[in-house]
Amino acid sequence: MNEKSSSEPVAPIFRVIAWGWSLAGGLFGRLVVAGLIAIACGFFLLTALMMRYGIPWAYIVYAEAPYQNFFLGLLFLFLAWLVGKGWRSPAREWRRFLGKGAMLLVSLVLSFAAGELLVRALLIRNQEQNSLDRLKHLRAAGKKLPVRSSHPMAHIIEPSDHSRLVYELQPNLDMLFGHRRLRTNADGMRDDRDYPVDKPAGVIRILGLGDSGMFGWGVHQGEEYMAVLRSNLNMRADGERYEVMHVAVPGYNTQLEVESLRVKGLKYKPDIVVVGWCDNDFSLPFFMLEKENFRRRDVSYLHLLLFDRPRFIHLMAGAHFRDLRDFDRNKVAEELLAGEDVSGVRDAFRELAAMGEAHGFRTLVFGAMRREAEQICEEVGLPYFNIRRRIPADRYPPEWAVHFMHPRAEGHAALAGYLESELVRLGWLLPR
Repeated sequence: MNEKSSSEPVAPIFRVIAWGWSLAGGLFGRLVVAGLIAIACGFFLLTALMMRYGIPWAYIVYAEAPYQNFFLGLLFLFLAWLVGKGWRSPAREWRRFLGKGAMLLVSLVLSFAAGELLVRALLIRNQEQNSLDRLKHLRAAGKKLPVRSSHPMAHIIEPSDHSRLVYELQPNLDMLFGHRRLRTNADGMRDDRDYPVDKPAGVIRILGLGDSGMFGWGVHQGEEYMAVLRSNLNMRADGERYEVMHVAVPGYNTQLEVESLRVKGLKYKPDIVVVGWCDNDFSLPFFMLEKENFRRRDVSYLHLLLFDRPRFIHLMAGAHFRDLRDFDRNKVAEELLAGEDVSGVRDAFRELAAMGEAHGFRTLVFGAMRREAEQICEEVGLPYFNIRRRIPADRYPPEWAVHFMHPRAEGHAALAGYLESELVRLGWLLPR
């Protein structure tokens, strides 16, 4: 019985304890056992405390280098087996051990590959469900694609239900933005009031399309030039009533401005449309939607699910809004890329002119224009007012920034006066 018991394999850890016991007597053995127990208890207590106070203990234990630690653990298990019994095992046992190791490795590879394919399939399905065409359904369910950007504008915009509009101002805002009061109405216009869709009798409606210049970047509510124009017109006492509104959104280019007219503006049946021109209208919009490529081969989504959960959750939406500093042109829809440069502006202005003919409104392009923008207006047949040519550079103090894309409040007031005079000169308004 004793010989059979002595021939049975003993776990390496107990061999170490027995070795310590026999080497230094019972006291040393007890100290070894007590030390091991104390280390184990201390480790679990430390882990529990770190979990209790939100310290990422998992990164310390395994997640900082998961594959390295995993295979290192397998190596230690192999060494433990080798020291315990492998060094005196026959060749048959070695072959069996190596066969089990190969099966384990193949199983891990196949399991990881199957898991990767399953995760990608779920992500692709989730992306299709969260496509722009279904944003309206997501919004109705209280779900929205987040705007991920460090730019302050991310706090005042939201994804649009309309794929070609991309993003728009949040409705019903009442906040400080850049230390300036910002309010939006129920339709996402920077305005203090809502407008009835049906135009009242005897009212002349003027609608503005623009970006941050017309929006009034850096000025208080009511100081942007379209709001000043509204005040000026309604003080004329010329027998007419005027409603002046604008759907300007920072970062728009001409393509999105025309699209905002189609989506938001036409229902108000404007008599006059003013396009607030800025040279960056030749560029892409400031925010764009990127679609994640879940078929790419340079990243493992199963790895992100297991070891980088915040990034995985970020990618689950399948599409993200990024600002001009970060987005990848290769992930942007082709129809939006077509809106940049001279050809994109020309196409947008042609569409705008056709909409004017179809819906009976007049259009004026107003802003600091390069010669290319003037040529497009002349080619399409749209009247324009080039601030650079019509307002001398030395007429106003430089700090008013009249010729800059973001004028100060005094600059907006001056621009409102020129805009009113030009509309009178064109015969679209009664003279004072």
